[in-house]
Amino acid sequence: MNKVIIGIVALVAIGIAWFILNPGETFDYVVMVDDEITQLEAELSELDAKVAAGTLTPEEATEAKVRIITRLDAINSAATQSERMQLTAAQRTQLANGLLRLKDALVAYKDTLETVENTAVEAEVKARLSSGHSGSGRHLSLIVADTIEDVEVTVQDSVQDYETDASVDAEIETIVEEVEEEEAMDESESDMSEEEMEIKESEDGNENEEMDDMDPETSEEEMDTEDGEMSDMDSEEEEMEDGDTEASSEAQIEVTR
Repeated sequence: MNKVIIGIVALVAIGIAWFILNPGETFDYVVMVDDEITQLEAELSELDAKVAAGTLTPEEATEAKVRIITRLDAINSAATQSERMQLTAAQRTQLANGLLRLKDALVAYKDTLETVENTAVEAEVKARLSSGHSGSGRHLSLIVADTIEDVEVTVQDSVQDYETDASVDAEIETIVEEVEEEEAMDESESDMSEEEMEIKESEDGNENEEMDDMDPETSEEEMDTEDGEMSDMDSEEEEMEDGDTEASSEAQIEVTR
């Protein structure tokens, strides 16, 4: 009996020690973040090669944007879940390193992300994402930047000695500002185009109203007046021509004499 009790106590102690040293769910979340970032890096590298070769199609860009957004969702969700667990020192380091890799990816592949954004068919992206998804209609670089911000909050809460890289953060801030300025300019141009169309439609409508409001009799009188003026002008031209003819004849007579 004593041996059985001792065995049970030993098993419990081993189980407690295992959970303390290897918290299963927490470890899985941290590993998931790391794996998703690794796959994201690989996918961005492949896209970068296609962009450089000029072979990226709208269909490929659309699929890539959906996959990247979905992967970023998984990274953010796993990082948030890991915050609720007790992280080991190794896990905290792994999570912090994952955040740095995510930042480096945004900086290194900013042009590739821009090309994917401009090439993808946004209507199809929205159709493939879940209804009301926050990434619908947003620039891909801004979505990556938002994920970085969210993960960084998790890392700061979990890793006491975490320090940001000021130079990388400055580059990310510049990327975000450039994208936001570009979007603001596009929106301004779109608004101007809409205003121009409205003004043109309004002018066309006013012209049609003026034509509709015009009295038919008045229109005929104006046309008759215009015809009369044209007739008078023709008569004046004929009189001038007759005068020139008479003057020419008189000159010939004088010469003959």
